[in-house]
Order: sequence, then C-alpha cells, then structure tokens
Amino acid sequence: MLIEIWERLRGYNKWIQTEAKIESSNLEKVKTYDINGNQAGVTSESDDVLVWTDKMGQRQRAKFCVPEDSPLYQFIGGETVTIRYNPAKPEEFYYRDLLRTKVHTAFKLTLFFALSIGIALLRFARVILRITESHHR
Repeated sequence: MLIEIWERLRGYNKWIQTEAKIESSNLEKVKTYDINGNQAGVTSESDDVLVWTDKMGQRQRAKFCVPEDSPLYQFIGGETVTIRYNPAKPEEFYYRDLLRTKVHTAFKLTLFFALSIGIALLRFARVILRITESHHR
C-alpha cells in the first residue's frame, strides 16, 4: 500500500511500463568495516546491467548494484523484469523491487547507526557517572 502511494507521489505510475532484460550480472566481493574503521568482514554485491527499448526504438542501459541479501542478487543475466521508464528521459527507470532493496538497506544502516550511537551514549554516560561519583567522595 505505501509503495503505491510513493509511486503516485513520485509520478512513476505515469511512466511507461515495459519489459527489461538483465543483460549481465557480476558478483563482487566487498570489504565491510566496523564503526572504528577496522575491517569487519567481506560481503558480496551484484553489479547488474538492465536493458530495455524505449518507445522511439532506442536501446537504453542502466547499471544497478544490490547486496547479497536482496532477492535481486539471484539474477545471473537473461531474466526479464517489468520496469517503468520516464517518457521525457527514457534513460531514467523505476523498478519496484530495486526500490524495496534500497529501502531495506537504508533501514538496516539506520538501525545499525542508531544502535551504535545508543551504545556510545551509554558508555559516555557511564564515564560521566564515574567521574561524578569520584568527585562526590
């Protein structure tokens, strides 16, 4: 329901719907880092190329990248998906599942940073409490 409202607000519902093909999909290993800048591990991403033909018969291409926890990560190339493209700028496209992946990733990052800030504030509060207690003795 919310996604349909978002699509209407952004005007995507007025864009031209068409079939696009995943032209290629390249898996790539990416280093991850913790809040202190230390390498925390390695994850995978998929760099994909999407192609479609606009109403003028011009072939359009767009690249997008998804993390390994995205359902789009499973694409290997050759799959067909339904997208919408901007009739005024045919190189601009909207793909609902890609938006879902971006929202999911943004939510995870926000949650991670909120928890990190919360932990840092608790540690800071402990230090202040200890300093205050030592001054009252």
